[in-house]
Amino acid sequence: MITSLNFLSIIITIFFVSFIIVFFIYNLYKKRKEALQVIEKKFGLGKDYQNYLDLALDLVQELQKLQSRFFELKKLCLQILDLSSQAAAYWEYQSDILQYNSSFARLVGLSTLHREQISINELPIFGKLLTEMTHDSQTIEIGTMRMKVQRIIGDNHCFFILSDIDAQETEEKEKKYLTHAIWHELKTPLTVLKGYSQLFLEEIQEPELLEKCRKINFQVERLEKITAQLRHLARQNESEKTTKIKIFIDMIHQVIHTWQNEIDDRQIKVQTKFEEVEEYREREMGFSQGDLYIVASNLISNAIRFNRSYGLVSISLYFQQNSLVFEVADNGPGIPEEMKDLIFKPLGYASNNGGKSQGMGLYLVKEAVRRGGGRIAVQSGSDSGTTMRIFIPFR
Repeated sequence: MITSLNFLSIIITIFFVSFIIVFFIYNLYKKRKEALQVIEKKFGLGKDYQNYLDLALDLVQELQKLQSRFFELKKLCLQILDLSSQAAAYWEYQSDILQYNSSFARLVGLSTLHREQISINELPIFGKLLTEMTHDSQTIEIGTMRMKVQRIIGDNHCFFILSDIDAQETEEKEKKYLTHAIWHELKTPLTVLKGYSQLFLEEIQEPELLEKCRKINFQVERLEKITAQLRHLARQNESEKTTKIKIFIDMIHQVIHTWQNEIDDRQIKVQTKFEEVEEYREREMGFSQGDLYIVASNLISNAIRFNRSYGLVSISLYFQQNSLVFEVADNGPGIPEEMKDLIFKPLGYASNNGGKSQGMGLYLVKEAVRRGGGRIAVQSGSDSGTTMRIFIPFR
């Protein structure tokens, strides 16, 4: 009897221990299954995994795909920068690989390798300079070559963008020389045409012929205003990138005066509101005089030319945060919605009847604002007038 009881207790003990083991294994399996499902859901994996090995293998494959896509994305970014002639390279610290575009290759002498990547340690001279950079923007000199290097740092990588300072300065000088040459060549014949048109206006009595002479004189005056902008561009001094508010105010009055005949003929009312900035006339803005003249002359002339007869033009200067706002508003026909994307493009929209014609004025304004580090805001609607605001930073 006692032997039977002992045997039964042993059986019960074994059964209980087995139950605990099975329960523990089931819980472990359940937790593993739940963990696998969480990982599947988190990484968007479509399979129903039964073990970690299959999951790990698929994760490795997904990682390889991501690395391949990232490599292609880096390559695409470098190609996009290449289209704008930006010499750029991507350096990954861990692999020590420098991936670069063709502009970078031309600049540092890698064109003959016909490759798109290289170990940064194999890069002669430049490799050492790039790895030892202490600031995110530096100017480096190699022989007679001067380069500006900009660095964008990540956790385990960085981007480099190189600019040839001497080439940029040479290109800028050539642009200024060409602009000055065009202005000089146009100045003399325009002066002659202006003299003859004024003489005809004084001498001719026949109404029909007199009207034609007035049209000729108007176009000559328009060309004079355009060449005045060229003159300011040609005379821009890179060392003088600031302008006092009082000079800008005088410039605005000068532009209004040059359009006085048009204002009188069409009986347009021009209002100026400079009261808020009067006591800060000596404060300096971050635009050159040439760029400010381009902005003022184009915005004011557009508000006058494309306005309706008996219209209103309001010109204001006021402060907003850390900028001076130059605002030109009119109550003309406005800019149609479909034309708004075209107004700042070369030969884009410019018309007083809602149509499209060729013009360069607002494109020049956009470039001038870009050079000065400002921004443009446009508010306009069909038949509700147009308001242009230029935000000019202070220095």
